[in-house]
Amino acid sequence: MSDPQTGTADERVRTSVRRARDFILSQQKTRTPWKSSVLAPADPAIDRFSAGTWQGTFTLPPAPGPSQPYSPVIVTAPLFFPLVVGRAATFNGLVDAPFSSMDGWIGRRDGEEPAEAGRPAARSATQFGDGGANWGSYYVVGSVDGATQFIARVAANRHWKAEVSRVIAGSWTFQLVTYPAAALAARDAGRIPVGAPWRQSDRPGDVRRYWTVSYVESPPQFRDVVLDSSGPFVIRGRLNGFDAVAGRSYRIFVTSEADGEYAWALAVAAPGPFTISRAFPFGGRIKLRLVEMLEGCAVRVVGQVWAEENAAAGDGCFPDLRIEYRSLTTAISAVPDSIVPARRDMKWAVSLVPKGVGRVSLVDVNTKRICGEYTMPSGLIRSFIVPAADAGQRPLKDVYYDAFNDTCFLYDQAVALIALLQLGERAAARQLVDALLNVQNADGSFPFANQQATLSAHEAGIIRNGAQAWVCYALLIADQPQFRGWFAERPLAAALAGIDYALDYLNAKGLVDGGRGRIVDGVLEADYVVPWWSTEHNIDLWWALDLAHRLYGSGSVDYAGRAAALKAALLENGVGWDSATGLFWQGGIVSKGVNKPDGMRALDTHSWGAVLLEKWGLKAAAAASLARAGELYAVTDPATGLRGYTTFISRDGYPPDTIVSPWYEGSLGMVIALRNQQPHKANELLAALVLAQNPDGSYPYALRDDPVSEIHTFPCVIAPAWNVLAWSGEGTSYPRILWI
Repeated sequence: MSDPQTGTADERVRTSVRRARDFILSQQKTRTPWKSSVLAPADPAIDRFSAGTWQGTFTLPPAPGPSQPYSPVIVTAPLFFPLVVGRAATFNGLVDAPFSSMDGWIGRRDGEEPAEAGRPAARSATQFGDGGANWGSYYVVGSVDGATQFIARVAANRHWKAEVSRVIAGSWTFQLVTYPAAALAARDAGRIPVGAPWRQSDRPGDVRRYWTVSYVESPPQFRDVVLDSSGPFVIRGRLNGFDAVAGRSYRIFVTSEADGEYAWALAVAAPGPFTISRAFPFGGRIKLRLVEMLEGCAVRVVGQVWAEENAAAGDGCFPDLRIEYRSLTTAISAVPDSIVPARRDMKWAVSLVPKGVGRVSLVDVNTKRICGEYTMPSGLIRSFIVPAADAGQRPLKDVYYDAFNDTCFLYDQAVALIALLQLGERAAARQLVDALLNVQNADGSFPFANQQATLSAHEAGIIRNGAQAWVCYALLIADQPQFRGWFAERPLAAALAGIDYALDYLNAKGLVDGGRGRIVDGVLEADYVVPWWSTEHNIDLWWALDLAHRLYGSGSVDYAGRAAALKAALLENGVGWDSATGLFWQGGIVSKGVNKPDGMRALDTHSWGAVLLEKWGLKAAAAASLARAGELYAVTDPATGLRGYTTFISRDGYPPDTIVSPWYEGSLGMVIALRNQQPHKANELLAALVLAQNPDGSYPYALRDDPVSEIHTFPCVIAPAWNVLAWSGEGTSYPRILWI
């Protein structure tokens, strides 16, 4: 294969299209940040519609090696260290079990505090070790060069979170601690460290590199365990010998696992036979751990955990590893649908729950840390690959956690679907259409974005009619005769329902307003109705209406009439059109029947607008729009010499400090806009743009970050999709199916 930065211009372009296709297909596959083990299905064709048994293989985590010291603390955000000094930071993380602030019979228990009579509350007397009477609470202390920045309580589900308004210079450390009693915790005195700290000096760079775990099967700590639930509830067994540390005491810690682990008993430990009897029921699967105590607080697990379900499976399974299976629908549940002990033959088998996206994980029973994971493809295509260094401290306080890499923006899905149809990628297109039909809400709306694995979440909090129209248009293209046979379910009904939904937002000028929902200071306002309309949104909807009419005619909905009304409004002076310049406005607000244009323009109003003007027979206006874009938006990056078109410019209403840089989604769209009138120039531009393609087939969203407009450089799927579409039409390898 040719390198896209060498060879003739035609060779570079053809190579770029192949690489763009490969990247789109790779983003349709699932990913996992848990990489100590590899889980693989025996039959990759098994999907969410399958029933019966799902089988596969797994590998064990590596044996311990000369690496950074083990710490029970896991940092999940920010994703990169060192941090940027002076900015805010939101920290999230986990700790290894069993060191969470557990609920349970000897954990945190609800009752009435004297000062809050009649109101159930977590009794403070149950939240600390108090000499071993309770399991106690655990905290993560975040510090910089020894100066405490926060103390975050670890929740019962092992999660912790903290906010720092301004990061100071220095090296971060995160230490898991506990306190012997409430009075000491209240004044942060008498901290008892648990395990080694997580040190930035040991773990620089991408924190996900340190989520890996090692595994060595240690000798059993418990044997001959018998559970008697006839009442009282009794556990009998034998504790094997262990090396005691002077000044420490030892307990058998019993937990009951249902929707999580609950602290059930702490019993004095001594080698030999033991009996633990309590009046309260087990309530779930029993786990036994030998824990080392300091000042009445558990600080270390000694030896191997005993797990009821693993012990029952016998010698053919690992005693302390298990396979967790989840059928993902509306969310990623913390509680698995099923748990099976991990087999020594390195194979797994679980019973499927149909219609959910299947996920299997290899989990350490003692720590609950995920060793490896595999998730069925859902059909949706991940939009971005966010470099760790960009995740967590962006200037506008946008925090991109690892899970942002699984976000699928619906506009991206629509453009990618059209690209897959053009390329003849039947299987990928079929999966994507099925996913789009599944994520559609009952009212016909499509979510602005959806997580890749949770197709039944029906995210309705944020709807934007531009993305809505694009999805409808792509589904209508998929329903054309040359593609219709690819799909088990025709996409027509979903497309028309989506168009009907968008038309509910028509304003008094006959244009469709933006949609609903917004996020303010991290809080979703789902009932917010967007007051503005966008030229781009209405261009998108016009194409969908026009195609619906051409394919099916106008019946109960007058698609032709609706399209004509949109056209009239977009060309009306003072509404969509500015007759003084012969250009589209970017948008506006209609209030009490009067439109106020926003006085702004962007690249897409020039390029997408030019394609539509030409479709309407206004070739001179289209040419003028393209010429102005070439004059004002075409840029060359000084550092690299790479060319393209920028998104926004200050001359067209954007702030003076707007960063001007090649924007690849829009630049590749410009190729399509140029192709009808200036095919030679279109090919020349495409050959220049593909020089910025990454080796994996992706493009940076833009070549330079623009914090003013929240434009970033993340490798994205939308630009490769436009790369494919830009190589269609006369003189290319593919017939054009977009905007015809």
